[in-house]
Amino acid sequence: MTAILILLCLAIAGRELYLAFDRKRIAAAPAAPEIADIRTQLTALKGTREELEEFRAVQREQLERLAAGQVTHAESLRENDARIRSLISQINDRMLLEINTRLTQNRDSVDRLAAEVARLRGHLIGRLDQAVAASLGADPVDTVAGGLGTDAAEAPARLIRAYEGFAERYGLRVELSDPTLSDPPLSEGALSGATGEDASWRARYYLSGRSPRGLESDFIELVRLLRSSGGTPDGNGTEAAGTLLGCLHDIEMGGAQVGPFVLVRTPEAMLCGVLSLAELRKAGPARLLADPVGAAVRLHSLPATRFCDLSAFNGSGHSR
Repeated sequence: MTAILILLCLAIAGRELYLAFDRKRIAAAPAAPEIADIRTQLTALKGTREELEEFRAVQREQLERLAAGQVTHAESLRENDARIRSLISQINDRMLLEINTRLTQNRDSVDRLAAEVARLRGHLIGRLDQAVAASLGADPVDTVAGGLGTDAAEAPARLIRAYEGFAERYGLRVELSDPTLSDPPLSEGALSGATGEDASWRARYYLSGRSPRGLESDFIELVRLLRSSGGTPDGNGTEAAGTLLGCLHDIEMGGAQVGPFVLVRTPEAMLCGVLSLAELRKAGPARLLADPVGAAVRLHSLPATRFCDLSAFNGSGHSR
């Protein structure tokens, strides 16, 4: 009986232990899905972190490439800027100077043209005034030809001023001048068609106010004064002639003519003479100034009263 009770007690105790274990197992069972979910989330987070790291690495590479591209672009901009500055500098050094020179030349040409138009207008007005005076019975105004020439490509301004001042001294007014550039230069063979490397300058003048016959007597007196002073202007009304002689002395070849009065400059001599009106009709300023050597030969053939050798004049107003 005692044994049966012991077995019964053991069976009851075993049943209680089983029930207690089963309750613990049932109580622990609901936490397993949560742990699995947590584990899944942890795995997902780990994958997301790896993707984020990869994304950050890709972004870092792109930023580095962009930074390198910006540096290259900045260097390219600096190089282009340097090239542009160099081109601008070359333009300023070369083309701008040439453009300024051409603009200055064009401005000078326009100024000369404006001055010439003004002179032509003045000449026309003067001619109209003379025509009006002639219609009222006034005497006509005489006009004589003149000329100036040099072997240089352009006549010195002081030579032109001296020539026009000399003409004015003898009561002549410059109505019109026609400068030309001729080739060959002034030489002994100019009339025979010889050629030269350099061009010469000549100008034809039209002078009004005195008759050729009145000028002829005045210039014969001038030649007498120059000859009596040994070719040196002595202040006895020959100052204008002395200024013109000084300017002609400074050139190698050339000459000047005012009506019948002719001045010739050659490398060996400087001569002056007064042509007769008949000779003046045969040889105008164009022919005489084109061949100074030939003109010198013609002057040597004049009578002594119409000729003077000025070779002793040294250009400072004194004879050598």
